[in-house]
Order: sequence, then C-alpha cells, then structure tokens
Amino acid sequence: MEDHNALAIFSVLAMHPLGATTVALVAYWAVLAIYRLRFHPLAKFPGPKIASLTYLFEAYHDVLRPGQYTAVIIMLHKRYGPIIRINPDELHVSDPNFIDALYPSTGKKREISPWFFKPMGIAETHFGTADHDLHRMRRAPLSRFFSKAMVARLEPSLKQHATKFCRNLETWSGTANALDLVTSISCFSADIITEYLFGRCYNFLDDPKMKVSLYQPIHVGAEATIAFKHFPPYMKLFLSIPTFVMKRLSPDSEMWRQFRLDSRTRVREVKEDIRRNVPKSRTTVFHDLLTSNLPESEKSTERLGMEAQALVGAGIETTAWSLSVDMFHLLSLPDTMAKLRAELEAAIPSSVPSKMPPWTTLEKLPYLTACIHEGLRLSYGVPSRLARISPDEPMIYRGPDKTWAIPPGYAVGMSAFDIHHKESIFPESRKYIPERWLDDNGMMSKRLDPYFLSFSKGSRNCLGMNLAYAELYTLLATVVRCFGDRLELFETTAEDVAFHHDAFIPAVKPGSKGVRVLVK
Repeated sequence: MEDHNALAIFSVLAMHPLGATTVALVAYWAVLAIYRLRFHPLAKFPGPKIASLTYLFEAYHDVLRPGQYTAVIIMLHKRYGPIIRINPDELHVSDPNFIDALYPSTGKKREISPWFFKPMGIAETHFGTADHDLHRMRRAPLSRFFSKAMVARLEPSLKQHATKFCRNLETWSGTANALDLVTSISCFSADIITEYLFGRCYNFLDDPKMKVSLYQPIHVGAEATIAFKHFPPYMKLFLSIPTFVMKRLSPDSEMWRQFRLDSRTRVREVKEDIRRNVPKSRTTVFHDLLTSNLPESEKSTERLGMEAQALVGAGIETTAWSLSVDMFHLLSLPDTMAKLRAELEAAIPSSVPSKMPPWTTLEKLPYLTACIHEGLRLSYGVPSRLARISPDEPMIYRGPDKTWAIPPGYAVGMSAFDIHHKESIFPESRKYIPERWLDDNGMMSKRLDPYFLSFSKGSRNCLGMNLAYAELYTLLATVVRCFGDRLELFETTAEDVAFHHDAFIPAVKPGSKGVRVLVK
C-alpha cells in the first residue's frame, strides 16, 4: 500500500514538472536549514538564527542598506557577546585580546575566504590569494621593494612630489576658491606609487588645480564591489556595459574601468621595455617581478595587472584619506595645530618645501608621529572585517566566560572600526587626541600598538605600510610647516570625515563634498 502511494505521488509529480521542482527546492532548503542550524560545525556559536540560515541577511544589510553590515555586526555583539556567527560559514570576534591569535606573524598558517575577495577582481593578487603557501610565494618578491630600507631610497622622489604639491597649493592662495584636499593629496600619492611600480608616473600633479585623480573612481569601484560580493554575475554585467553608455551613466565608474585596463597596459609596457632592453635609471617593482624566478604562470599580464590595480588602489586611498582626516582635525583644533607647528618649527628651521628633512628624520618627532597615528586610527585603513582561516588546526578563543574552539577551515574576522572605538582602550574614541599615543614625558608610547589595526597585523599585514608612512610623514610635515597658518576649512564639518558605511574602504555620508580648504 505504501509503495502504491509513493508511486502515485511520483506519477503526479512527473505530470507536473513545475510542482516537482518546487517540492525539490523546498525539500532542499528545509534540509539545508536544519543542517545549518543544528549540525553545521558553527551551529554552537551564538548569533541571530537568520544569519546562520542564509547569506541574504548579510546581503540585505550590505546591498539594500549599502555597507551597513559592519555596523550591524557591532550591534549584534552587544546582544550576543564577543564571538558571534555572522553568516552560515563565518564568525566575528569583538575582543582585542584575540588579535594576536587571529593575526599571527609566524608559525601559524592563515588563509582567507575566496568569497570575500574574488568578486573584487583581485583574487590572484598577493592580497587576495586564499592559500597560505601561494600567498607567501606571491608576496615574497614584492616585500623587498616595500621594506623600510628600500622606501628610504625614495626620499628624492618623495621630496620632489611634496615640493610640487606645495607649489600647486600656492597657486590657490588668495583665490577664494576651495581646494578638495582628498583629491589633491591623492594626486600626490598616485604619482609616487605609479612611478615606483612602473617607472612611469600618472603626472596628476602636473595640473596645478589637482582636480583630477583616481580617488573618486576607486571609491565608486569599491562601492560597486559591495554588490559584486553577493551577486558575482553583476560584475560581468558591469564590465560589459559599452563605454559610451557608462560615460553617460557614471563618468567615475568608467574611469574606474579604464583604471583596471590601464593596470594591464602598464604591465605590458614594462614587458615590452624588458624585451627591447630599454635601460632604466633604477629598477621598478614590476620590472623586478617580471625578471624574477617566479613561475611564468605568475607573470601573466592578467595576474600582474590585478596586482598593479590592487597596489595602486591601496597606495592612493590610505594616504589620501588619512592625511585628509589629519588636516580636518588639525584645522578644527587650534591648540592641537599649534602644538604640532611648534614641534615642526623647532625641528625644521626652513619653511621651504624642498629643504624639509627626510621622512626617516621626521618619524623621530613624537607629536607628529602621534598625529599620524591618530589620523590612521580614525581613518581605519580597511574598516571591513579581515577574516582569517586556520586550515589545519582549531583557533582557540578564550572569552571572558567561555573558551571556544573555532573549527579549522572556517573564517573568523575582526574589524578595525570596531577595535579602534573600544572605549576601554581609546577613551573618547570619536575624538582626535594625539596625546593618547604619548607617555608622560611626551614621547611615543607602545602601549596602544597591539590594538592598532589600520595596517592589519600578522603575515598578511599591509605590504605598503612603510611607503604609506613615508608619504604621511613627508606631506603632513611639509604642509603644516609651510602652510599651517594659511589654511582654513571651507564648509566642512565632522560629518565629512565621519565613517558612514563600509565599502571595504571607509565611506562618508552620500553627498559629502569632502574636506575643503581655502589657502590664504
């Protein structure tokens, strides 16, 4: 009888394929839901059931409420505790004591989730490589170029570009026109990083107005990747839109697409220079990569084009935004600006940009260093969770009430935005207080270093950290020493530098016109 009933059911379903498909899908989702809630290796971890059930919870807060999931995660921690499940296959920890375990420098393998980086188009870069050993192989030949010793050799280039920036700044003097600091500073950082990578500079600083750079297109591209992450086919659609259509819809989006293509073009040009034996005054990063003993598969134009895209994008964004945050707060806080100017005037007799001391000397100035650290803290670097996977062994999280074993193979992340606003570590965390980085004698203290995540930590920390510091020291010291009493904010408020949403890089409120200044 039971066999007869089952046969009858199958006969009915066979006659109604749409109904059969519906039943199959319902059964699949029911089984998947039961597995994720009851039997999944992460089922024991606290968090909202909806996040454990489906990625759509994250997609809703990321796509329909653009970039708000990072803020939602912080709110969920207040309800569920320091370790929570934020999607079916990922955990998040809000505990500064877990930083070293999550981001070890040596001795432990750490991988990343391809789901997080592949839709950004950088999965084949050192930064986006999931596998631990492949990441080490790809990062190694780049690392020497971004060591402190190698970056110190860039001093002439840094000084030259800082001098050119100040020369451009002078042309704005007395014009009553407002200068967009973020865009203009990004001209400086773009020219430096492209010259170093390819031996060919974008020359954005050649325009005294400094109104055109890659900063805004990079941000537009970053905003688009929010949707790419959750709906990967959207990226193919985005890239397939004809140029003349995209130029009308969004000129910045088209400029970002051209930037992607130009990254590949630059790699081809370096390859052609090598083929033709074109002499170089100095070796560039990509010349060195292409003549290294990396496997030929690692030297493809597409892979190295991705690498170029990631390095240029990161090299522009971090410096430009951090320095803009610094300048906003310094111009808003006269006493803080006065302290920094006093330190710089005592250490640097000349106010001529070309006579500034090297950045390796500037980094010994404690108040300047404190200002740079505070600007980096409030600009976050990457505010998104930077998740890691332990492929072979559990990660152990020792919480205040319970010890958790995080299964191997599953992602767990922490967020700079979350840690940088822990009031127990950074009191009055929303305020710009350089003094928090100093000891009682006014010298730099290392007390807060373990909680400083602007460049991440561990074996996958920011490759370009030394270059970023070199640019930050050089330009902040030069601008404040030479123009500190001649700049004033123009129609700019704290909202224009406040974190509004997470586009992998920090994004401010829609409609913000940026940090704008008048030059007296």
